[in-house]
Amino acid sequence: MKVDVSQLNEGSILMEDVVLSTKRPLAHKKTIINLQHIEAFKAFLIDSVEVEPTVMDVDIVSSKDAIEEKENSNSKINENIQQEINDFYRLYVKAVNSYKQLYIAWQSGMTIEISKIRDLVLPLVKALLNNKEEILKISHYTKTEEYYFYHPISVSLLSAYLADSLNMSEGEINQISITGLLADCGMSKIDQSILKKNNPLTEQDFREMKQHPAHSYNMIKNIPSLKEAVKIGVLQHHERIDGSGYPMSLSGSKLHLYGKIVAIADTFQAMVCDRPYRRKQSPFKVLEQMIEDDFGKFDIMVLDELKKIIAKLSVGTKVRLSNNQIGEIVFTEEQFPTRPMLRIINTNEFIALKEKRDLYIEELV
Repeated sequence: MKVDVSQLNEGSILMEDVVLSTKRPLAHKKTIINLQHIEAFKAFLIDSVEVEPTVMDVDIVSSKDAIEEKENSNSKINENIQQEINDFYRLYVKAVNSYKQLYIAWQSGMTIEISKIRDLVLPLVKALLNNKEEILKISHYTKTEEYYFYHPISVSLLSAYLADSLNMSEGEINQISITGLLADCGMSKIDQSILKKNNPLTEQDFREMKQHPAHSYNMIKNIPSLKEAVKIGVLQHHERIDGSGYPMSLSGSKLHLYGKIVAIADTFQAMVCDRPYRRKQSPFKVLEQMIEDDFGKFDIMVLDELKKIIAKLSVGTKVRLSNNQIGEIVFTEEQFPTRPMLRIINTNEFIALKEKRDLYIEELV
C-alpha cells in the first residue's frame, strides 16, 4: 500500500524499490525503514512509497511470540556475522605476521615457496569475499612502523576483490591475489634504511625504490609452478597506461590485466594508509585524486569497479569532513562516488557533497 513519507513509521517494509530520477534506487525492496531512510526520502523530495500492509487483526500473544522469535533469530544472525568478521581479522593479522617472517627470510637470501604464499593468502581472500564491507576498514589496522608488511596483504585483498567485481573465475581471483601479495617482495632487496625514513625520499632513494618491481620479478621468474600472468603482473604493477610508470615505461596494450588491477589496488591502499613519510587520506579523497589528478594513468574498466565498490559499501559509514563536522553517508550516486549525500550527525542537516566542492571527506570514523 502507498504511504505518504510524512506518515511513515520506523519498521515498515518497502514493497518496491524507491527510485530516483536517475533510475538509481535510493532504497531497495524489502528494506526495513528506519529514521535515516525517512529523512533521506524527504531530502530527495520523495512524496510516498509502497510498503507492506500492517496486519492488525492478529492474536497479540502470537504477535509477541513472533516478534521475540524474530529478534532471537536476528540476534543469532548478527552474532554469526560478527564471528565471521572476527575470524577475518584474525586471519588478516596472522597473514601479516606470516608475511613478515617470509620477508625476513627473503632478506637473508631464502627463495620464495609458492605453497606458503598460497596457504597465507587464499583462506584470507575467501574470508574477505564473505565479508566484503571490511575492505574499506583494513587500513585502520595498519601499523605505520610495519607498513611494508601490512601493505602487500591489503593489496592482495583489494586485487582479489576487484577481480571478483570483474566477474573473473575463482582460479583467476586467486592468481591475482597472489600477484598482489608478491608485487612488493622485491622490497626485501632494497636498502632497509630507506624504508624506515620518516622524511620524504630523496631522488636517489626513489631511484632505488623504483627497482623493486624488477627485484620482485627476478625473485619469482624461475618458479615453474607460478603462472606467467602472475610474473608479468608483478613486474608491471607500477607501469601506467600513459607510459609514465616504471621500471620499463610501458603503455597501453603492452600492459597485462593482472598488472593493471594490482596497480590500482597498490596505489589506493598506499594512499589510504599512514606511511613512514606520508599521512593517510580518506578512500573518497584518494579515489577522487585517482580519477581526476591521475587521469589516463589507470585502466578505466578496473577503476570503474573501484568506484562501484566504494559507492556500494560506503552507505551508513560515518565520516569526518574537512571542516571537522561528523556525518553519515546516506546515499551515493554512481556518477559521484566520492561526493555522496551526508546527514550531519549533530544537526540532522543533509548535505550533497557534489554541490559543496569546498568540502571533502577527510577520514572514516
